[in-house]
Formats: sequence, structure tokens, C-alpha cells
Amino acid sequence: MPDNTKPGLLGRMFSRKSAPIPAKVEPKVTTQSRRFKAARPGRLAGGFSNLMNDSPRAQTRQDLRGLINHAREAAQNVDALKSYEMMVRRHVVGEKGIALRMNAKNPDGSADKHANGLIESAWAEWGRKGKPTPCGRLSWWEVQKVAATMLAREGNFILREWTGPQFGRFEYQVQPISIDLLDIDMVQNLGQGRYVDGGVEFNEFGRPTAFYFFDGHPQEGHTGRQRHRYRVPAAEVVHVTRQTETGQNLGVPESHTALRRFNMLAKYEESAMVAAHYGASAMVFLQQDGDGAPTPEEAEGELPEEIESGSIVELPPGYTANPNPSNYPDANMPGFIKSMVRGGASGLGVSYGGLSGDMEGANFSSLKDGRGEERDEWKIFQKDLAESLCGPVFSSWLSRSLLTGSIPLPAIKLDKFDAATWRGRGWQSVNPKDDAVADDKNLQNRLTTPSEIVARRGGNFEDTVAQLGKDMAILEAAGIPLSAALSGVDSAQVEEPQPPTDPGNG
Repeated sequence: MPDNTKPGLLGRMFSRKSAPIPAKVEPKVTTQSRRFKAARPGRLAGGFSNLMNDSPRAQTRQDLRGLINHAREAAQNVDALKSYEMMVRRHVVGEKGIALRMNAKNPDGSADKHANGLIESAWAEWGRKGKPTPCGRLSWWEVQKVAATMLAREGNFILREWTGPQFGRFEYQVQPISIDLLDIDMVQNLGQGRYVDGGVEFNEFGRPTAFYFFDGHPQEGHTGRQRHRYRVPAAEVVHVTRQTETGQNLGVPESHTALRRFNMLAKYEESAMVAAHYGASAMVFLQQDGDGAPTPEEAEGELPEEIESGSIVELPPGYTANPNPSNYPDANMPGFIKSMVRGGASGLGVSYGGLSGDMEGANFSSLKDGRGEERDEWKIFQKDLAESLCGPVFSSWLSRSLLTGSIPLPAIKLDKFDAATWRGRGWQSVNPKDDAVADDKNLQNRLTTPSEIVARRGGNFEDTVAQLGKDMAILEAAGIPLSAALSGVDSAQVEEPQPPTDPGNG
């Protein structure tokens, strides 16, 4: 048998003139696991350790009063927040509001122009000032304006619906209700999956079934008695919020991330102005020379408590005036304020230039990019308001109007007539000439349609065509050719086309 104890060829190769093989050393074993560092709070990043153990709905309910109080104070005293609310009213509602466009169709798919016209006319009549609300002080456009402002400032807008012969020709009106009257602190378990959270009653599927309101504000003395709580079915309430979380019940102010920043910035600006006023108020202090302590009569001399420019003040003995020069206005202050406002604008979803009015360094490219992002956010806001406010109110109004005969259409076809579409305002381009050329090219290449171009500007194509027909009829009645009206040339300079001559009669 072969001698297996002798080293083979491979062993002789490695053993020849080689260093002795060291003893085997076991590697040091360390247990490591892949972890997300952002999931653990540390010295530089913290404040989120227990958020998963809390409910977003409970957080909102517990903090909502403080958020609303802060937002109201800021809207009253902070320029940036007041500017934001004006932007909301200007861009979400606009001067014409979110307009109704009926889209009821006949069985063959064609538009039911008769029904659409009747409903749009009745809706416009109901929305006139003094008619849609029991107080008689608001129009539907004003209700939309208040709703958009309250959504931005407080995150909630509530309407109570009223029906009956005493509520106008259409027997339907809406009453705005302050969020202060909702019993936000009310939380109860009603059994069988039903519960009350934040003053709203839900069924086992999380659908609102009722709201609990107070009949008076705690700070309004005209009630003259202790307020009481009452229950209103959810079918009579329109609660508008901007849904951003799963199972959300109450909304929060749009400015909740920017409130502290802008509040502190306002205080900083106020302190800087006081310091600048102190530095600009050149004052001269005169001190009397004398030995020993001042007499009681001399010690009663008053020290200046207010600063007045150019004043000369005589200090009582025993006091020395030490200069305290102010560095304000500081050269770094404008850049710091711009940085703070830019951060707050990001939290509000608006452009810095639009919020601050600072157009320094702006150009067509930057305006188109910044305003484009901002306008997309406005469109989302418009859709939130249309779906959560305009849609429910229109459906309730239409149902009541058809049942009472206020609109001469068959109530049995309610599903057909409840076909409203909503159109918010549009915006002019920051570079209208180039966009007009692009639209013209896209029309030639069949990449867009006239109705799409009109809709982008916030108009309605059918209304535009109808108005164009009326204008052409007026021009024809006045004897002004359309070519002259479009070119701006005097009609006397436009030669009327001559009938062709018959060569046989020449």
C-alpha cells in the first residue's frame, strides 16, 4: 500500500524553504445588523421617540385649540401670514369663485342644454348676495371666500344645512358655524364599534353620523346663559377639511409648520426696529458735578423712560450715562429675513416672491418654474374646496329644488341632473407671447384643443364661443368688418370686396 504519510508534490512545493505555518487563529466574531440611523433619536436629531405610540387623530384633537389660537393671532399681527391668506383668497377662489358647469347628458350622449341651462341659471340666482345663508349677509362667492380662508387659517370649515319654506325660494340655505362651537374635547365609546371623537360621532366603519355643537360661544356674552350641547345628524352638516392622513377627523392650519418661524421673525423685526430707533435717536446726557451723596430733593429727579430724537437730558447726581450704541439696522439683517421667509414659504407651499412681494433677481425662467409649482398647489386646493364644499352643497340644493318644483325638471331624474363639474380660476402666463406661439403651433399639430387652452386660462369654451358670437353680431350691426376689429384698423380704410365683373360685358 502507498505510504500516505509522506507529503505529496503539492506539500513538498509549499514546505520547501518556507516559513513554518503559524497556529490557526479564530477570527474575532462581532455581531452586526443593518439599522436605520434616522429611526433612533440622538443628540443632534430627536423629538420623535414616542410618535408611533401616539395617534395622529389624538394629537390633532389635543393640539388643535393651541394651533388655531396661534394661527388667529398670527393672521392678525404677522404680515407674512396675512399675505398668505390673501393669496389663498386670490388664487383659490378668485374674483368669480369656483364656477358651476353642468354636464347632464341625454340617453344618446348629447348634452342636455335645456336642463343644464335651467340648473345653472337657478344656481346663479340662489348664490346672489343675501340668499344662500339664513343671516342674509353673504353670497355664495363670499361663503367660498370664507371657507378658503378658514381652511388655510384653522384647517376646518363647517356649514349647517337648513331646509323648509322659510329658507328662501329654493327652500335651502347654509349657515357657517365656527369651529369653536364644535365640542372638540368630547370622546366617548358608544359600543358596537360606534364612538365619538373630537365632537364627531362615527359608525363602525368610521363614517360620520352626527356632530355635537354648543349653542353659544364661551366668550360671547350676548347669550346671557350657560351654553348647552346639542346633536346634529351628519346629513345636515358639511364639514370641510383637507385630507392628508389616514382616518383623519379634524384638519389643522396650513401654516402649522411656519407659525413659530413667522411669529419669532415678527418679534425679531420689532426688536430690530426698536434698536434702530434707539440708535438713530442722538441724545446728550448732562451730569452735575458735586461732592457727597445727593440730597433727598436731588435724588427725586426723574430718569428718562422714553427716547426722543435730539433731546438733552440732565441726569440727577449719582448717575453716569454709559453709551449703548445700536448696530441696527444691521447689514446682515435683510439676508437673514429673506432666508427665514423663504423657509416659511416652502412650508406654506407658495413661492417666496409671491409671499413677500420681493421680485429682486426674478426672471421669466425663475418665475415660470416657481409659479408653476405654486399654481399646481392652488389647483389641488381648488379641487379640495370643490369636492368637499361645492359638491355636497350643490347635491343637497338640487335635490331640494327639484322636489319643491323650484326648478321645472322631473325630480325622478335627479341622478341624471346631479352632474356638476367645477372650474376654478386660471392664470395668465408669465410669458404670454411665447405661450401663445406655442399654443398656435400645438393647434396646428393637433396636440391640443381650443377648449383645453381656454380651460387652462380659467375660462369655459362654450361661454367664450357664445360671447364671440355676440360680439360678431354687434360688429356686423355696427358695420365694422371683423378683420378691421381684429387688426385695429379704421373701418373706413378697409375696402369692401367688389363683385367680379363679367368679361362678356366689358
